[in-house]
Amino acid sequence: MKKIITYIIISSLMSSVVTIAAYKKYSNEESFPFPSSSVISPSLMKTSSNPSASLVSSSATTTGYPDFTRVVEKTIHAVVNVKNYSRKSNVRGNGRMDPFDFFFGFPDDSFGEKEKTSQKNDFIGLHGSGVIISPNGYIVTNNHVVKDADKIEITLNNQRSYRAKLIGSDPSTDIALLKINENNLPFIYFSDSNKVKVGEWVLAIGNPFDLNSTVTAGIISAKNRSLGILREENQAAIESFFQTDAAVNPGNSGGALVNTNGELIGINTAISSNSGNFIGYSFAAPSNLVRKVIQDIKKYGTVQRAFLGIKGMDLSQDEYLKAYNNETHKNIKQQQGFLVGEVLNGSGAYEAGIKKGDIIKSINGKRIQNLADLSFIVGTKHPGDKVKVSLIRNGKIKSFDITLRDLQGRKKIRKKEEISSYELLGATFESVGKEDKKYFGINHGIRIKEINPGRLSNMGMEEGDIILSINGEKMETSSDVDQILSRLLKKCSVTDVTIKSIKQNGQVYIVGFEIN
Repeated sequence: MKKIITYIIISSLMSSVVTIAAYKKYSNEESFPFPSSSVISPSLMKTSSNPSASLVSSSATTTGYPDFTRVVEKTIHAVVNVKNYSRKSNVRGNGRMDPFDFFFGFPDDSFGEKEKTSQKNDFIGLHGSGVIISPNGYIVTNNHVVKDADKIEITLNNQRSYRAKLIGSDPSTDIALLKINENNLPFIYFSDSNKVKVGEWVLAIGNPFDLNSTVTAGIISAKNRSLGILREENQAAIESFFQTDAAVNPGNSGGALVNTNGELIGINTAISSNSGNFIGYSFAAPSNLVRKVIQDIKKYGTVQRAFLGIKGMDLSQDEYLKAYNNETHKNIKQQQGFLVGEVLNGSGAYEAGIKKGDIIKSINGKRIQNLADLSFIVGTKHPGDKVKVSLIRNGKIKSFDITLRDLQGRKKIRKKEEISSYELLGATFESVGKEDKKYFGINHGIRIKEINPGRLSNMGMEEGDIILSINGEKMETSSDVDQILSRLLKKCSVTDVTIKSIKQNGQVYIVGFEIN
């Protein structure tokens, strides 16, 4: 316990030094200027004016320092402790489960988000945070906080505990939506994260080291940060984080980043650290992206992703730009913008006439400085939405109207039960011939014909492997896969999928995953 308290004290002192220094720069002003609160309606996701709602704002104390007590009183009861109980074998050699390494870089002797419990079946408990976003019990958190959970437990600030249901999750943004059966709960309104400015004060609220209701203060240090932590697992990931110097530690994941009006501007997701503990910077997913993801999950059962249909690079990356110029014999200079390196056939960009070598400067009038800007703007759209892209081609400014599509080229919204097995699994299948059946000693099964990044490849399956059954049902043709997955997707809860297969060397093995 002493070790935990020492870490927290050090982290808080570091944050205080930074924030007080920032304040002293403007200490000649008579009072600390805070923006007036934007008032938001009590609906789950939508914002509108509501003159009757009470305003929440911070004020300066008599000593001139900012006073955040009113903001904390308004928001702290809406931040909860999230405990993930899992049987998954994501355990190190020392027997300790550590799936948060990906985000926090825990050392082997790390602590704070892991708790071996006395539950049956050797459950492992992991701690994170969540934010209540509606009075009837909807809670947003990080996907990595609840990943692989067999049971999710929510503990409110008043120590009441509930069993939570996972409504849905999105690994590409690291966002998950939970629900508990309760009403009249305190909750936090969403704010428009596009209005957040570098330098403004923010509060991080969460449960570091499983210590409930911890508040730290800081400022927005930067916007639109891309760290690569999500893209390592998912090439379609959206990374456009707020960077803050508010102290965030293990256990803060999924907690609230609020402005001085007590509104939610982000979900705390990651820290930059080699030790696993706060060393000066933390990162949060912006509220506009979070709101879009959970709206989709709640309405459609799955996130509706739209794409321009291009690949390329930031023009700020000098070494890659030099390689591109050498290859294409061009002399594009380092600048703000996104350089198109490839246009995918059948995409919205292809149909609109976007070409390799174009430099995208803005979308819908919003400046594009890098990939994070582009992915965030497009990531908040749906298939079928139209955007206006301004770019430079051969030194001239051109504009294009593009209709966004999904990865399969469709322009319409689809519910989760309409998702194909190819999208879900990342593979196509073919029948197994009689000779192969005889060779392997089987009388049924389908072979993986082509495999791409997806669930099956992530579990180590390869082209040529034969799938014998899914959830105990024998596979004879590729349509059998579509039928069983369609039935499972219609369920309103998280469902386990178990695949029995045989490798090309004859080894039989079983893998599994969850769909929601």
